[in-house]
Amino acid sequence: MPVSIRVLIADDHPVWRRGIRALLDAEADIEVVAEAADGEEAIRAIRAGGLDVAVLDMEMPRLTGVDVSRTVRDEGLPVRVLALSSYDDASYVSGLLQNGASGYLTKDKPPSLIIEAVRAVARGEGRWFVQPTSKDDPAAGLSERECEVLALLAQGKANAQIGETLFISENTVRNHLANTYAKIGVRTAREAVAWAWRNGFPGAE
Repeated sequence: MPVSIRVLIADDHPVWRRGIRALLDAEADIEVVAEAADGEEAIRAIRAGGLDVAVLDMEMPRLTGVDVSRTVRDEGLPVRVLALSSYDDASYVSGLLQNGASGYLTKDKPPSLIIEAVRAVARGEGRWFVQPTSKDDPAAGLSERECEVLALLAQGKANAQIGETLFISENTVRNHLANTYAKIGVRTAREAVAWAWRNGFPGAE
């Protein structure tokens, strides 16, 4: 069977990348043609062309998988995104859908499902290979740090002020916000603040 699905694997953990690469390269109809250790490398590889599916970890450094997926969508790049993450809550899946992902898979799924997901996404089948859980708690799915950042944003603080309050860099604040936006299904700071107030988010007084 000729190779027909050309894949990029983007993840900041080299052991994980090697494992996924070995898994996919063992399939006659799949070839891993590029790897990336962070979001910026992933975007460069995608812009270079020659890819069918980008398997993206959502929590990469420099630029997150959410950022990369959004760039693919906004620039109309000819690749389909299979998002990998540890989260399975409904708001996070919904946010990734809005940000351009074609498929979603949690990292705890069996290897056979990863292969199936790559093939399905390559065929243009928008599928979620998880059973998303919906939680009443508006903070469900957010990390403790993401909750802190969102609460400060909702209080009207700018990124620099948030960083000073939490003793983290502005770039780290932006990364936390990008992940938070994806999880709650919004695209801008204004929408995030509105979401926080609408849902009675803790600290958004």
